[in-house]
Amino acid sequence: MGEPGRLVTPAVLGCGHAVPDQEKDTDDPMYRQVDPEGPAGGEQEMITGAGRRRVLADHESIESFMLDACRTAMAAAKVTPNRIDRLYGYVSVSDYMAPNGLYLLHSALGLRPEAVVVPINSEYSNFPLGVFLAAEAVRAGTCGHALVVTGSNWSRHVDYTRPHAVAIGDGAGAAVVGPGAGLAVVDYACHTDARYFESMTLTIRDRTAPGWSGLPRDPSGVPIPTYAMDPETGPEVLGGVLKDGLPALVTGLLGHHGLDGESIALITHQGSRLLLDHWNDRIRPAQYLETFDEYGNMVTASYPVTLARYFDAITAPYVVIAAAGAGLHLAALLLKNTGRGGGARRPG
Repeated sequence: MGEPGRLVTPAVLGCGHAVPDQEKDTDDPMYRQVDPEGPAGGEQEMITGAGRRRVLADHESIESFMLDACRTAMAAAKVTPNRIDRLYGYVSVSDYMAPNGLYLLHSALGLRPEAVVVPINSEYSNFPLGVFLAAEAVRAGTCGHALVVTGSNWSRHVDYTRPHAVAIGDGAGAAVVGPGAGLAVVDYACHTDARYFESMTLTIRDRTAPGWSGLPRDPSGVPIPTYAMDPETGPEVLGGVLKDGLPALVTGLLGHHGLDGESIALITHQGSRLLLDHWNDRIRPAQYLETFDEYGNMVTASYPVTLARYFDAITAPYVVIAAAGAGLHLAALLLKNTGRGGGARRPG
């Protein structure tokens, strides 16, 4: 537990990530199901550049990879489980709508019973939002150290006749937030536009409805929650709100602190090469850190996995993690590089 009234500077002290061993590339038969005449609208034009991605095997669960990522992050930060006061994050998609699998991690990690579990259902900004909330708790003195972890198993929750499914990969990443030298949490910015509330949704859908015959099912044949973009507003979001809104949010946040792109290492949403290139051109960061070519679009996990993968290679004085998500919302987290304790990963 922290000490209320004591002034501390919260920072990301260590990171970890874990991905499945099973690798698939665009030539895999499962990605040949995309229907070019289907109801995806202009979505296919925006989803470009998918290369390789890691996918869970039938016997694997994303929680086991989240567990490995957490243990690696704690080892890198030199923090033991009994020093963790809060566990932030999300299992996406959990076996149950409630409770979230984050509670299973609390047990598997051996955290104290009084350590608070905080599931954050804000796909895809769960990780940067979790880091910011953890930092606020540490700064307030109500939390000594927090663990933030997100994992995505969306390869099991997409319709492979839809273009966005081609880029989806699975993975998990984690970070320890606490007082000390690392990536100090400076600020957070968000933009929400509920006009596009139904543009990107994850729900159980009727397989008998026209255009939904490709929906995944569980082993007993029951349809499971499946992600989809609205054929009208989805492409509008990709080609407008996300494409131009994300760099506007980032540059606004930087400008508020007298910074520009040359001051930062940038991590963004990673679902399309077209968007990644556009954001690079608009923001012009000193370092653009990404794992899209190697791991694909890991949705909620792309941010912590990329941060952990490049933690020791960050030379820029600041870091920005810029997320896009359902709702619709955009989010950006600003970190200051004050010296890092090391990042690590499970081989993969």
